[in-house]
Amino acid sequence: MVRPQMGDAPKGGPSEASGSSSDLPGNTRARYPDRQDDREETATSADVVCVGEALWDLSTPQGTSLDDATQLSLAPGGGAVNVALTLAQLGLRAGIVAPVGDDPVGHALVAHLSRRGVDVSRMRPTRSTRTGLVFLTHAPPRAVAYRAVREEALALRDALPRSFDARVVHISGLLPSRACLLALERAAQRATREGALVTLDANLRPRLWAGDALRRTDPRRLFAAASVLKVSEDDLRLLGVSDPQDLAPLLRPDTIVVATFGAATTRALGPFGEVRAGGPALAVESAIGAGDAFVAGLLSVLAREGRAALRDRDTIERAIQHGNEIARRSLAERSLVVK
Repeated sequence: MVRPQMGDAPKGGPSEASGSSSDLPGNTRARYPDRQDDREETATSADVVCVGEALWDLSTPQGTSLDDATQLSLAPGGGAVNVALTLAQLGLRAGIVAPVGDDPVGHALVAHLSRRGVDVSRMRPTRSTRTGLVFLTHAPPRAVAYRAVREEALALRDALPRSFDARVVHISGLLPSRACLLALERAAQRATREGALVTLDANLRPRLWAGDALRRTDPRRLFAAASVLKVSEDDLRLLGVSDPQDLAPLLRPDTIVVATFGAATTRALGPFGEVRAGGPALAVESAIGAGDAFVAGLLSVLAREGRAALRDRDTIERAIQHGNEIARRSLAERSLVVK
C-alpha cells in the first residue's frame, strides 16, 4: 500500500496564485457567502457529512514514474472527499466540511465536488491555508504530499459549521496537530449534541505519525467521541496493539470498533459481541482509496438504518459486507486484478 510522504508546501500564500478558476477543470467558479450565518442558512440537511481534508490528487499515467511523466491527471482526493463522493454515487445526500484555499485551486475543487453531487454548502474557502496537493506515481507506487499541516489544522477549526444537520457525521483526516485534534473533537461533540451518529476513521498514516508524533499529539483521546471507530491493521500496529479489543479502555462501552485486516478479514466488536466478515484477497498494485470506499459502503447502511443499527448484529454484518463490496468495486474500476 502506498504511503504518502510529506513535503513542504511551496512558500507564499494563496495570494501568489495567478489566473482564474478557468485555469483548472471546472470553469464554473463556486460562490461562497462571506458570513458564517449566511453560509449556514444555505446548508441543506444531509444523510452524512464528512469532516476532514480536501485536496487534489495529481497522478502520472499507469506505469510511468514522476521522473518520466509529461502529463498528470487531476482528481479530488482526501479521506473526506473520497467518502463523500462515493456516498453521493450510492444515492445518499452527502455533505462535506473541509478547508480549502480561497484561490482558483480551491474554487475548482469545490466546484468539481458540487458537480458530482456532493453538498458543498458547509465549505468555506479561506486565505489562511492552501489546498493540499498529492502527487501519485505508479512506477513504483508512491505518493508525495505537499501539505501545510499547521495551517490546514487551524483552517479546519475555523471551517466548522455551527450546525451539521446530518444523520451521520463522519470524521477522518487526523493530522499530528493539537489544533486539528481539538477541532475534530469539537466537531464530534457538536454533532453528538445534535443527535447525529458520530463515526471516525483513524487512518493514522505512518509517515505523518512517524517518530514521536504519536507521543506529542495523541489521537486516541478522540476515539471516545465516536460511536463507530474504524481502524486498520496498520493503525493497530502504530498504536502498539495487536487486537481491536485492546482499544476498549479508550472507548465508551457502547462504541463499535470496525477493524480491517486487508480484504480478507473485517472484525466488528460491540454490544452485540463480535462479527467477522471478509472476502477474497486482492492482487493489486496499490490499494489507495479502497479504505475510503469501504467506509462509504459501511456508512451507507448505517445512515439508512439509523442508530438502532448499532445494536443489531445482522445489520452490522450487512454493513461490513457492503463496505467490502464497494471497496472491491472501486479497485475493479481502476482495472486492478482480483484473485
